[in-house]
Amino acid sequence: MTLTLAPLIAFAVLAVASVACAAGAPQVAIDQIGSLAVIQQNGTGNHASIDQSNGSGDATLDQNGAGNSADVTQSGSGFGHATIGQDGAANVANLVQSGGSNTLVLGQSGTGNQASLQQTSAPGGGNVALIGQAGAGNSASLAQTGDDNTALQTQIGDGDAQSLVQNGDNNFAAYSQIGNNLPDLAIRQSGGMSITIIQTGSPFGGH
Repeated sequence: MTLTLAPLIAFAVLAVASVACAAGAPQVAIDQIGSLAVIQQNGTGNHASIDQSNGSGDATLDQNGAGNSADVTQSGSGFGHATIGQDGAANVANLVQSGGSNTLVLGQSGTGNQASLQQTSAPGGGNVALIGQAGAGNSASLAQTGDDNTALQTQIGDGDAQSLVQNGDNNFAAYSQIGNNLPDLAIRQSGGMSITIIQTGSPFGGH
């Protein structure tokens, strides 16, 4: 009689997984056709989801703290690439990239920060986005449609908001805010435009 341990090992793995989920362990979901995906999470209640399809893919996600959430979806032809890092609690990052040659670097540190990005480019085109937030309750959004658009968004403080929309080709924007409760200037570009904005202060009685 031959004794196989495979069923027992499978049962043990399921049991450990159930206990871990009950204890509020990080949740990870990867569904890809595109190549490479790296996820690292430390803390409790963090959520990560990477979905790469039909493209070159590549995504790196690193979260430390509690209750952070990140979603990455890359689809289309060409190289996607995405790097998301979050430190703190209750930070949220959402990313959708379609088309070709898209790239992103997004970092958030603090509590309750939110960032959303959508990049769409024609085959053979390319968009670049760098987003960084530090503080609490900040919100940043970016939408890029077209080729060769570049966006650099940074916020340092609490309760800041910024949004940027780039349509067409060859747009450049550097949008920085340093202070508390700074209002959203809602920047929109329609092709071949370049703008640099630095907003500082606490106009609404920030912390």
